[in-house]
This record gives sequence, C-alpha cells and structure tokens, in this order.
Amino acid sequence: MKLVILLLAFLLGKAYGFPERYVRNAGSGGSSEEKKKPHIVFFLADNAGWNDVGWNDLTGVMKTPNMDALARSGVILNQTYVQPICTPTRAAFLTGYYAFRTGLGHAVIPPAMPSYLSREFKVLPEYLKELGYTNHILGKWHLGACRWDVTPRWRGFDTHYGPQGGFCDYYNHSVSTHQVINQLFGLYSGPMALDFRDNTGAMFHHKGTHASELIEKRAIDLIANHNPDVPMFLYMAFAVPHSPYQVPDRYTNMYEPTPVNNLQKYRGMVTMMDQHIGNITNALKANDMYEDTVIVYLNDNGGVGRFGSSWPYRGALATPFEGGVKAPGFVHSPLLEKTGYVNNELIHITDFFATFLTLAGGTPDPSIDGMNVWDVISKNKKSTRNTMILHLDTHPVSPCISILDDGYKLIKGFYDAARNLSSLYDLIRTDDWIPPPELSDTADIPDVPEEPKNTTMLFDLSVDPLETNNLAESMPEKVAELLQLAEEIAAGAPDPFFPLEIPDVSDPIAFYNNTWTPGWC
Repeated sequence: MKLVILLLAFLLGKAYGFPERYVRNAGSGGSSEEKKKPHIVFFLADNAGWNDVGWNDLTGVMKTPNMDALARSGVILNQTYVQPICTPTRAAFLTGYYAFRTGLGHAVIPPAMPSYLSREFKVLPEYLKELGYTNHILGKWHLGACRWDVTPRWRGFDTHYGPQGGFCDYYNHSVSTHQVINQLFGLYSGPMALDFRDNTGAMFHHKGTHASELIEKRAIDLIANHNPDVPMFLYMAFAVPHSPYQVPDRYTNMYEPTPVNNLQKYRGMVTMMDQHIGNITNALKANDMYEDTVIVYLNDNGGVGRFGSSWPYRGALATPFEGGVKAPGFVHSPLLEKTGYVNNELIHITDFFATFLTLAGGTPDPSIDGMNVWDVISKNKKSTRNTMILHLDTHPVSPCISILDDGYKLIKGFYDAARNLSSLYDLIRTDDWIPPPELSDTADIPDVPEEPKNTTMLFDLSVDPLETNNLAESMPEKVAELLQLAEEIAAGAPDPFFPLEIPDVSDPIAFYNNTWTPGWC
C-alpha cells in the first residue's frame, strides 16, 4: 500500500508540474504540493573591489575560477549596492533596514566600543529559525560584542565560528588592545588579545593556522553532517581579503610582484577565498544539498584604494562613490528559471533579507526597506525599485546624505573620510579613479578638476556611470528634489550609536585572560 501511495504522489507531482525534489514523501503527512524550503548560502567578502573578480577584471590578472564559473552559469548582478563600510552593510543585510535606521550607519564598531545592533531589530536568522532553519555564521560578526545577548548565538544562529569583531591577525587570531577611538575610526596599536571563538569558547588551540582555512573546514564539516531535509542558512562572512595581508605562499605565488606593497598577497587572499567558495559548493553537492540551494555572493563595500580595485569606477570604501557602494555579485542556483545572463536591475543589500525570508516561506514586514527580488533575478523581471539610500550619516562630525533615484545620484556632505585624515589619503585615494598597476600606463583616467572637500555632487549615472560630470550647479532643482526625498525617507532616524568612551572594564588583558570577551556593557 505504501508503494502505491508513493507512486500516486510521484504521478501527481508530474501531472501538476512540480519538480520531483519538491514533492514530499507521501508517507510524511505533508501536502504533496508543499515546496521544500531551499538551503541559503550567502558569501560576503570583506573589502574586495569591483575589479577583483574574474567576470569584471579588466587586467586579466585575477584568478577566481570557481566564482567565475558560478557567476557565468548563474546570474551576474551588475547594479547591486551595499553600504560604504563594513558594519553598516551587515546591519542592513541582517535587518532589512537601511543601516541609519539601526543607529549603525556612521562607522565600524571597534572591539572596545560599547555599541551593538540593538535587539529592538529582529534579524534574519531569528525569522528563519521560526521557519525551521538551522543557521550558521562562519567568519566575522562585527555588529557589536560587549554583551553576550547581542552576539550571534543569541541572535538566531545555532553556531558561530570566527571573530566577533571586524578582523584579526589570520595566524594568531588576535587584535590589538590599545585603541584610540576617534570620531571616525578605531585605531589600533599595542599588545594583542584573542578574537576568535567557537560559539562562546575562546579558540587558543588553533593558533598558527590561517583563520580563513579554519572557517572553510568548519563550513565543509557542517555541510557534510547536515540532514539535507532540514533547510540550512549558511552565512559565510569572510574576513578576507581585509588586512592584515596574510596568506599561504601557494596563493601569493600565483601572482607576479607589483610596485604596490602587499598587492601580491592581497590578490592571493582573493584567490584563497575563491578556493573556499569552490570547496564549499562541492561539499553541498556531495551531501545532496546543491540542487535545493540558493548561493549568493557579494562584497560588503568597495576596495581599499590601491589594494582592492574598484576600477573603472570612482572612489573606494568609506565613500558613496560607485567604487565604494557598487558591489560585484552573483546568484547561482538550480532553482533559477533564467541563467547565464547579466542582471542590470537595481538591487540593494536589504533586498536579500526580504528575498531570503520570502524563499523560506516567511512574509517580510512591510516597514522594512528591502524588497523581494527573486523574480527580478530568477526570471529577469523588471524591478519596481527606483530609489535607494546609499549612505546617510547624521553624526555631527561627518553628516552626509547620498541617494540614488531614477538614475540621478546625489552626494551631499562629508563624503570622504580619507581626505580628512591626510596620512591615509595618499595611500587610499578614496575619491579618485585608481587603475590597477597593470593599467597605470594605459588607463584613460578622467580629467576632472579636484573639487573642494565635501562639495555637493549630482551625477546622472545613466550617461555618466564613472561620476565625472558634477551637475549640482547646473541642476539645483534636482538637487533640492533629491535632498527632500532623502530627508523624507530618513525622517525619525535615531542618532548614531557611536559612544567614544572606552570603558576600563573592556580591557581583555586586565580582565579576560587576553581574550576579547563580552559581558562588560
């Protein structure tokens, strides 16, 4: 009798057009038409640039064969935007709200700062947990860790493996304890303290092994031991290729030396990340999960000037120029209806919150800023998104608004931290066009007069994607229109959650056995 029931279920599935993998076992008690929830794998790179992936690389130098294959056989994202720096991008992704709404739109969170993503905001893994998902974050958290209840295990993740802060030395897994938190950055120097955890336990015993290789191995182990019938959310929050520029020699040696110090190592880190992505994809296939998986790759912000290459776009991380906020990305999945094409629709990182939640069977709150773009990607449908806030900072030392609406992009206010920190500007050149060294003699660099700091800028990206022609003076009405629109969207935004005081009790050497540890705020 059971065999007859199973055969009927199979035939009904065929008759009604449901893929076999979506037809539940008839003996399970579930509806034969109920879709299986997909596994979701989200790869987020740290400080990589637009030109650092093979499908965008204009030098022919970058070696990212695994990502290239996934991108070209999936959907390449050509108009996807993130925040200018790390913490705001992660807050936007996990909440579905623009980062300024969470209070984290100003800057990154250093380890000794008593700031965090408020529990007022329910995050994606908490929703997914209610829908039956097992959730893992491997890599950096960087949304605050001064209290245990704001760290990943208390925010819907079943496991966390990696740093709770923004980066660490890749071999000793530590971060400096002596910090000066100015009004823009946390600056580090002095003795080191561990910042690498296996859930809540400090990871002293793996020092000497590259942190990214540890994270890759843990991901493969989790996948190999996972029940494919239980939906999984795997958030691969890579720290690479963020500094420090450390990588096994086998990756460095894939590249020729360049006049730019550490660029060879940086490029090796990108290729190491590509190898991780290939190995993790193979693990999904080995455990019969790949056919039911949605894989997404994005950068968290632009590259670091002469290291991560944002060429041919203007700018780099920490600015709302295209080189700081336009992210290379792809979606790869057997569940896509249309593949092998470049998607040019406007997408924001908050949209992946809404998309993942919808794919999982949930319903996004209508108040969020993200929207479900699955059909935009899977079917190449027209997006209904015309507007997005690229950056909004109300901190008194760096007020800035950047909005994109119907192809026009406004930047008003403090848009370039590096120009205000002269010791960094020559290295990072965040408001400039910086070709890779291989193109330095042949690149057509726009001949644009240097403007005063923080000049209001208006660009028509439909005809000027490289942001060379500032229209602000010739189109004051458009400037006023976009400024009003941005202010309407931002109405009621909280003040930035960026306390400058470093509490003595945060000191990991004095109080926590040389380990950055929550519980002091």
